[in-house]
Amino acid sequence: MSYRVELEEGVWLAPWDGDPGRTVVKENAVLFRTRLAAVRAAYRIKRRFDHLTRIQIKEATDEP
Repeated sequence: MSYRVELEEGVWLAPWDGDPGRTVVKENAVLFRTRLAAVRAAYRIKRRFDHLTRIQIKEATDEP
């Protein structure tokens, strides 16, 4: 199973530069192989960008 980091509702962590890199296209989001890796990424983002208050870890599924 893999995981994505949702920064805000409908906005996902993306693999490109930004503050942090983000995308609204779920399929373009970074996929983490473990929940722990996703949690660590979310923690690093939250420490640096405290205005992002709704960060969530979601299982990557094919569902909309």
